[in-house]
Formats: sequence, structure tokens, C-alpha cells
Amino acid sequence: MEWTDNYNRIVCELMAEQVRKGNRPNTHLNTLGYNEVSARFFQMTGIELSKTQIKNKWDRLKNDWSIWNKLVRNQTGTGWDIARGVINMDNEWWKKMKMDVPGSGKFKKKPLQNQDFLGEMFGDISNDESDHWNPMSDNPIIPDSQKEFENIDGEGLEEEDNEFMHDWSYREEEDDEVQEVSPVVDNRKRKPRVVLEIPKKPKSSTALQIQEQITKIANSAESFTSRKQAEGVSIKEVMDVVLDCGAEYGSNEHDIATQLFVKKEQREMFLTLPTKEIRLNWLKRRYNDKYGN
Repeated sequence: MEWTDNYNRIVCELMAEQVRKGNRPNTHLNTLGYNEVSARFFQMTGIELSKTQIKNKWDRLKNDWSIWNKLVRNQTGTGWDIARGVINMDNEWWKKMKMDVPGSGKFKKKPLQNQDFLGEMFGDISNDESDHWNPMSDNPIIPDSQKEFENIDGEGLEEEDNEFMHDWSYREEEDDEVQEVSPVVDNRKRKPRVVLEIPKKPKSSTALQIQEQITKIANSAESFTSRKQAEGVSIKEVMDVVLDCGAEYGSNEHDIATQLFVKKEQREMFLTLPTKEIRLNWLKRRYNDKYGN
């Protein structure tokens, strides 16, 4: 199917609704979320979407959100066109961004659409997971500032986790090796067997270095996460931004902000929205979601 602007807006709104309902337990919707998006989209458009189509669309939208936010973070000074809502930088800057951020060229002349919905969907999920690194996750991605892991002995460390652990378990089995020595037995009587346990071999230098590096990375990640959590935006700071975007004292938008922004994650998500207009519209939607106006 062709994803028109209207279809994109509808599916983003439906996905954001499922996030608010708690149907995104991790980085993607759960089965209930997929089913509800499919059913509602069919009711509104007459087009039936499969779970695979919805998941693929989610991944593309998440990628666009990540690219857009990287561009916004890299633009400086007067590099923002308020009227059009686009990044206004010279060709050299865009040439560099196209190299550093693949896929960014699509946003040279038009902004990311449906940013308010995308903010709800991905605002607390970083595409590169730099703020959410978990050494126990299936596919941990280490922040650039923490990449201190060296290539030991010039050998690649690209094996899958299970192969890597299997190799270590094999070494442990070797460490526990027991050698049996049986003295010569004469014809008169059998002497007892003597079992000599060979002392465990010390782990190789490479294995020790790997263990040390893993410990260092885990400690660095814990420190990084704690530092990120200690930072943050105060309620006063975010309420100043609320007033600045046009939500005056006594308005519905200001009222819903006072309820939402007691939570740190809501404050952080709100500040990812790039323009005053988008922030004000987002507050209006949150008020309508809660009170049904």
C-alpha cells in the first residue's frame, strides 16, 4: 500500500494510543497492541494491516525519529526555520550529516511529520539505546563515551554470546581434569589405585583480560546510568517552557501540565518536542485524552 500523509497520521495516532494504554512493554507493541492498531486502522480506512506490516512501519518511524533528533542536536545557532519547522543549515553541513547520519537527506526540505505522536511512541526509547544500556540485554549497545574495549591479541571477538560462553565452559572442564595413575600390579595382590589431581591451570592471559574488560564496562555503564538519572529537568524549568509555548496560567494546557510534569519521564519527553506549536498541541491532546473534550 502507499503510505499517504493521512494514513501516516492515522497509524501514528493509533500507535501512540496503544503506548498510552501500556501495550508497549519494551521497544515494540505487544500482540494486543498490534491487533488493536490493525482493527482501528481497518475501521477508519478500510485497509487491513498485518502484524508484520505494522511492525515494519513502527521500525521505519522509529528510525525517522532517531535521524530527526540527531539532526536537531547537531544544528546550532540560527539553524532553525521556525516558519517551516525545518533545519536551516548550509550545504556543507547537510553534506556532512548525510555521511554521518544515513537517511537524513529526506529532512532537508521538510520536517518530520507527526512529531507529537512519535514523541509518545519513542520519547523514552533511544534508538541507539545510549541512555538505556543494559549489560544483560540481548543486544547491548555501549555508549560511545564508554567504548574502551580493546581488541586483545589482535583477534576478533565477534562470536555469538552462546559460543563465547561455551568456549569458557570448555576451559573450565579442562581445569578440572583428573589424571589417573595405576602402579604396576603383581600377581600376588592388587594395590589400590592412586588418583593424582593435577592442579588447576591458571586462566590464560587473554581470558583474564576479557574478564577485566567486562567488569570495567559494567562498572562504567552503571556509573553512566546513575549520572544520567541524577541529571534531569526540574518542574520549575519545564513549567517555564510550558508558559513559553503559550499555555497560560488557568488554561487547560497549563492545568494538564501541572498534573503530568510531576513525573520525570513526562518532563523529559515533553522537552524532546522541537517547537512551541508542537508542544502546545501536545498538551491539548493530553488534556483531551484525559477529559474527553
